[in-house]
Amino acid sequence: MNRRHCILTATLATAGAAIVPSIFADHDGKVGTIDAAEWATINREAGEKLAAIQPDAQRLSEGDQKLLADIVAGCLLQLELSRVAAANASSADVKAYAQAEVDEQTGLAAKLKEIADAKGVVLSGMPDDKTKDAVEKLEAKSGSAFDIQYLRKGGVDGHQKFEKTMEKVQSGADDATLKLVAATALPLIRIHLQAARDGMQDKG
Repeated sequence: MNRRHCILTATLATAGAAIVPSIFADHDGKVGTIDAAEWATINREAGEKLAAIQPDAQRLSEGDQKLLADIVAGCLLQLELSRVAAANASSADVKAYAQAEVDEQTGLAAKLKEIADAKGVVLSGMPDDKTKDAVEKLEAKSGSAFDIQYLRKGGVDGHQKFEKTMEKVQSGADDATLKLVAATALPLIRIHLQAARDGMQDKG
């Protein structure tokens, strides 16, 4: 049986699958250009679709194991940056965005572990060097500089990379479950990416 060690913190092993909606608290009832009620619905429905995915026990090819590792790495980067921002952002809107991202990535991490368990792949270990470096650079900032750094690196850059990863999975994976995860995650990734771009414009 093929087994591959993917990068994921131990705390994700018991992460919940639900995505809890958040709003930009000090804005005009919108997240980016999306009404708060619609934002809540989008996040809730995405979480429900992700949670409903039922993995089979078919073993992954070497290529698909690499794709799974790439998804996990992107998920962990977003999660670690967003945890820091949810605790330390200077503005309520960035805190709310970060918390929504934590919720999204926590749900994804739980589903990835479920898939890995079903397919005999081990998810374990510590954040990789790129994630550690990104977190350290974010933690070195404060005030509005912190908020802008998070929106740029986690909100925009991180989502752009994650979008490319999921597109690669959707088009190139052999495993049907991985393809379904990518198809389910991509719409929310793109919505969160646009919200981060809107936030960057707002912060100047």
